[in-house]
Amino acid sequence: MRTYEPSEFISQLASKQLVEPVDLTLYGLAKADENDSSVLCFSSSLSCEQWISIPVSLISSVAHVRNVKCKDHQHPLVRIVLAEPNKEDTSAVLFMQLFAQAKATTPAKRMSKANAMLARQECEVLEFDDVPYLCCGGECWILL
Repeated sequence: MRTYEPSEFISQLASKQLVEPVDLTLYGLAKADENDSSVLCFSSSLSCEQWISIPVSLISSVAHVRNVKCKDHQHPLVRIVLAEPNKEDTSAVLFMQLFAQAKATTPAKRMSKANAMLARQECEVLEFDDVPYLCCGGECWILL
């Protein structure tokens, strides 16, 4: 999601140059890599057993939503917005488009009709340590 200054947004809108935003947002657990400060360890799984390393250079922003319990410890639940790749890097652009497309269709498939409305509003239901969270626009709430 791109943020504009009001005058820039109005100018883009008026000249019909406003580009459709691409959702490059991830929600999940985060931790530091003890051996490499140039990456952030990220897990979208229900436990903290599977981590992927995301280079910090590929991250546009990180929002700390809250801490969540994981077994006998806690991890930060974060919202990571990935940076859009350089247009000349065609492989990265392709994977960004595939990621955004998959992200746009997957939640609606796994949710009921009522929850599919939430997916269109850029919301996701995540579960950590058997506790469901509804995450929308950078905020997450526990679903009871």
